[in-house]
Amino acid sequence: MTRLALLLCLLLGASSIAAPQRAPRKKVAVLPFQAVSGDVPARAGPRLAARLASEIHGMAGLALAEPPVAPVPDAQADALTAAQAAVQEAVTARAARDFTRAESALGRALDAYAANATHLQDGSALADTYALRAAVRYAVGRDDEAVDSLTHALAVAPGRSLPLAATSPLFAHTVERVRAAHAIQPRGVLRFESFPQGLEVLLDGASAGTTPVRVTQVPPGAHLWRATLPSGEPVGGIVEAVSEREVTTTIQPPGTGTSASLALALSGNQLDASALQAAATLGREASADLVVFGTLSRSGTGLALDAFVFAPGDSTPHRLPRLAMDLELLDAGEPLRALAAQLASRGVEAGMAEAVPLSPTPGASRVTRAAQTVYAVPTSEPVKPAAPAPIRRPVDPIRKPLVRP
Repeated sequence: MTRLALLLCLLLGASSIAAPQRAPRKKVAVLPFQAVSGDVPARAGPRLAARLASEIHGMAGLALAEPPVAPVPDAQADALTAAQAAVQEAVTARAARDFTRAESALGRALDAYAANATHLQDGSALADTYALRAAVRYAVGRDDEAVDSLTHALAVAPGRSLPLAATSPLFAHTVERVRAAHAIQPRGVLRFESFPQGLEVLLDGASAGTTPVRVTQVPPGAHLWRATLPSGEPVGGIVEAVSEREVTTTIQPPGTGTSASLALALSGNQLDASALQAAATLGREASADLVVFGTLSRSGTGLALDAFVFAPGDSTPHRLPRLAMDLELLDAGEPLRALAAQLASRGVEAGMAEAVPLSPTPGASRVTRAAQTVYAVPTSEPVKPAAPAPIRRPVDPIRKPLVRP
């Protein structure tokens, strides 16, 4: 028995020598690359990150690490449905002369529209809600507040007739009076900044230029703005213009938490200790050994990727060699494959250590002087009635027709 046990030990030892254990694969998390200017093609950053993740997944010695993704409810549909339901509740309450309930319901509706302004097609729903709130406030003697609400209704949908005005000659007269006063009020200025810069802004449905931009001659009251980030995400909101004042709106990647914090820093071409900490947190959540992140910018006729590799727990990111590619990412496959191979063989040593804070994309500085445009939204002109057809005198029936002699 002793000899048998000794023989088994020898055999097991020989097997372990003949077949050495494989080195564990490095787990790599690839975070979405952030554009540092609005002229980067839409969704180029997320698409490039997905392609690098695919190369890492297929590379020997590497494994792809992905942070857990929580299910996101359809907040858009919920918010719009809640707003519409609140407006309908206000209509019912006003008909019952329960003005307190109507005021409360309209407040909820406007809050829901403001939180979901990105998905509003135009300012019609907002204008009607503000007009209804004005009618409720007039009914209880809050005339000054009613004028404010009516001003918002006229400003957010310029040139649009308010359907509520057709229900009451008195309210219609009030609307026209407020419209006339609104037309001669001093204008305000709306300034739009963004991360990244160079985003086109739509103000009340018309282009207001690209950020940073100052829009002058804006009528006081509420206005609906929209923009699209280079990631493809739509953003929007409601801003109130004030007579003879400048109001600034900053457009940035939506959301909260570590992902949004890192996206905001990189889109502003900044990498500091807090952004690095956010990258480390995302890496730990994915159980990653290495985290890759960076910025995408225009370079000549193509794009340039400035990426970093970072081990969660380290205090220094390592800058990877800059990669160049065409605008459509058609030639990105080979350089991304080579980058994945470098990560497999060298890990963080594939890049050069740099101290933070730093600018991921060298030479890409933020523009401090804003362009200037004038508010211009086409107003709907009333349809002019067609001119009546000229009355032609009937042919004298006594007159004989001409006949050939």
